[in-house]
Amino acid sequence: MNRNKICPDCETEYLPHIEKCADCGAVLLLPEEHKKAQEEKKRLMEKAVENEVVVREGDLKWLSELYAVLIDAGIPCTVRSDAGCKKGCCSDKCRLVVSQEDLERAQERIEEYFMEMHPEIRASRELVSEGKCPACGSSIGAADRECPDCGLVLVVIEEEGEKTEQAD
Repeated sequence: MNRNKICPDCETEYLPHIEKCADCGAVLLLPEEHKKAQEEKKRLMEKAVENEVVVREGDLKWLSELYAVLIDAGIPCTVRSDAGCKKGCCSDKCRLVVSQEDLERAQERIEEYFMEMHPEIRASRELVSEGKCPACGSSIGAADRECPDCGLVLVVIEEEGEKTEQAD
């Protein structure tokens, strides 16, 4: 019987003594664990989302990526699309939806994913929270919108009542 391990993300097969995928860093699974994970993923993809709420809006490519992230995290979701106008001036409107019960968990996972993709933002946020400019390290106040030394603009983004600071 084949006891090689399989990467759940990129499907690469490894010898049994290897623990993590060399390409993506995922923990490798035995064949029976991989099969079970694939079945669970399929079940989540087919599960109807009840009490739908929109977790993100955007283009189909980005929402498809976030869809895969949420499914991999065990959060049932789906992508909905409304056709744009027939004149061609309005594009399709796409929404990633989850159940009301999963909304907070989905938002947290999307934020984690965003930080994984852009670790520099996490570092910038940590510096800003410590009262330091992410660019030059000078002291900044909580109300500052730009660094008094280097002039870096500290942008405030408000999203559905949520306030986050980012450095541009």
